[in-house]
Amino acid sequence: MSELSNLIFHGAKHKITSPYGYRDVIETSGGNSAPFHNGVDYGTFNVKLPQYPIEDGIIVSRGIDWAYGGAKYVWIKYPRLGVKMLHYHLDSYRVKKGQAVNKNTIIGYTGKTGKATGIHLHLGLKLLSGGGYVDPEAWFEKNYTEPITEKDKTGTYKVTAKVLNVRSGPGTKYKAKKFRELSADAQKKILKLTGKKKNGYVKNMTFSVVEVCGNWGRTPSGWVSLNYCRKI
Repeated sequence: MSELSNLIFHGAKHKITSPYGYRDVIETSGGNSAPFHNGVDYGTFNVKLPQYPIEDGIIVSRGIDWAYGGAKYVWIKYPRLGVKMLHYHLDSYRVKKGQAVNKNTIIGYTGKTGKATGIHLHLGLKLLSGGGYVDPEAWFEKNYTEPITEKDKTGTYKVTAKVLNVRSGPGTKYKAKKFRELSADAQKKILKLTGKKKNGYVKNMTFSVVEVCGNWGRTPSGWVSLNYCRKI
């Protein structure tokens, strides 16, 4: 098991059966394997386990690779991570091209379609920037970071823009508030930093965010865009 494969199998029993790199050619009913293994194999002890995305992603393609003995596969793109992953030898798939998926979406079930000697997942990984296959386990260990949750975005922020509009709701369609509509604490900070009654939070002003909706944060005075401030 590994951190990467535990995300894919949701902790169900499995093990690495063939790492990335050169290996002996394997004879299967679908034909011989290539001498260089361009992914990592995970055996599931003859159980057709469900497989899941490691986080929010998009299905790039799914299908059957007839050139490799009829292996069923799914490609998932992970925009935040800058990679796409191949789930290969599936018994069946449960997604379609263009579908948005998350860590609880069943991609398909582990199988042995194509050139395979037993039920397992062959996992491949490519960078979205281009190039060939890279070692999924090595890439994950070096580069993976957990996605930031809405809860992680709450806290104290500092304004980086000259003036940051405070709105009645999370979006530019909502009304921008005037100085008199801001909280008493915000008014004091604005006057201290600028000496003027500005209609919004001002540069270097600090404030607390208690709720997040996309890139918008709710403060005691109203909603602001978090694109124009930084968390401290």
